[in-house]
Amino acid sequence: MKKMTNKGIAQIAVGAIMAAVLAACGGGGDSSNSGNAGNSGNSDTTVANGVAAVGAPIAGGTVSLRCASGTTATATTGTDGTWKASLKSSDYPCVIRVSGGQANGKALSSSLYSVVTGAGTANITPLTDLMVGIMSGSTPSAWFDSATNGDLSSKISATALSNAQDKLKETLASLPGKPALPANFNPVTSTFSAQNGDAGDDLLESYGAALTSAGLTQTEAAGNASTGKPLTAEAFAGTAFTFPNMTSFRAGAAKLLSGDYVLSIPDPVRELLTVKASIDAAGNVTQVGLPLVKVASLLGNRIAQYCKPEQGAMGAQQRGFYAYISEDWTQVTNPAELYGKTFDSYEDCQKTNTLTFRSDDSTVSIGQDGVPSTPEFGFSKVFTPEGMEDTIENAVIHAKVFKTTLNGRTTYAFISVATSKSADKASRWGNYLNIGVSQ
Repeated sequence: MKKMTNKGIAQIAVGAIMAAVLAACGGGGDSSNSGNAGNSGNSDTTVANGVAAVGAPIAGGTVSLRCASGTTATATTGTDGTWKASLKSSDYPCVIRVSGGQANGKALSSSLYSVVTGAGTANITPLTDLMVGIMSGSTPSAWFDSATNGDLSSKISATALSNAQDKLKETLASLPGKPALPANFNPVTSTFSAQNGDAGDDLLESYGAALTSAGLTQTEAAGNASTGKPLTAEAFAGTAFTFPNMTSFRAGAAKLLSGDYVLSIPDPVRELLTVKASIDAAGNVTQVGLPLVKVASLLGNRIAQYCKPEQGAMGAQQRGFYAYISEDWTQVTNPAELYGKTFDSYEDCQKTNTLTFRSDDSTVSIGQDGVPSTPEFGFSKVFTPEGMEDTIENAVIHAKVFKTTLNGRTTYAFISVATSKSADKASRWGNYLNIGVSQ
């Protein structure tokens, strides 16, 4: 045996110390992972990341991943809802859960789920929660808790994700207002920001309003999606207009699974109105509940005016506040299409006059007394961004015209909204709206 010198012993001691230092610097694995998780010194380490949001970012939420390899990992969402976790490429696919945290200053009401098929973006939202229900055929929470590694491998794939997105579109279309995915937007893999004005975030807002109008919780919606059950019995969609300046937003109605009929008016300036209503055999709304008091609904509720309990121009305690037109109309951009056409016009949820558009760019109104008004010129201005002045009410009028084909006949409709120029923006005389349907 070779004799060990003092120099040799010293070299071994140094080597042992260096090995210990290297191990402490990362050779033992990421503290946020367990099982087969990758480590920061491994070239096979990948990153899964995304945004957790409900229309507002979920801040301080705990993100948990369960992967087909048996690996688990955790992360915490930032104030903007972003999160990330390190995994090996062999760990995927994984199912994801976000729990806890706050959105809009309120505690997250229930956990949300998502999936990730490989390194990259994996958002966690109510929409991805529905997709997990669709992919798994189970409630997302039960699947997260009980799915085997083989189950995760077989049910999470790019193809399954694509199929789930198609079925998600059908699920969304069964909600009031029929929320729709933006073009080329995948709720799981598309990059978006949880802030107003972002198309993905705006969709989450619309979805949340529609779900509330349908009287469903997110857990109930995901359960329905997992069995292919629609969220309502029948859904309707269109655009609502109000003041100021023809503020517009997607709105709708639905026959709920309970049998009730509800209106969904998610006013971005004021509040979400979910109103129970009654309809007749022709599909027209005949009665509305508070905070609405009156309705003028025409052509199977393809166009309607909804009133609040305020003093209106017609003297009754009802004031037109919203105009609605369904999605099966086409907007008219050439005012000349109106020449020679006469419309029944409604204000404050009652018929007030007829209005004829003439080729000299004037309109003539005939009120309840049957006497024609003096021609008013320049109606085409209402279709411009500047609008047309209403000097009597000190307001600016904007309008849009639409057409649709019903029973082989083209029908026209208009919606006009006047916005007060007065410092008193709540002026009931300067803020008013009208609808009209061609005779």
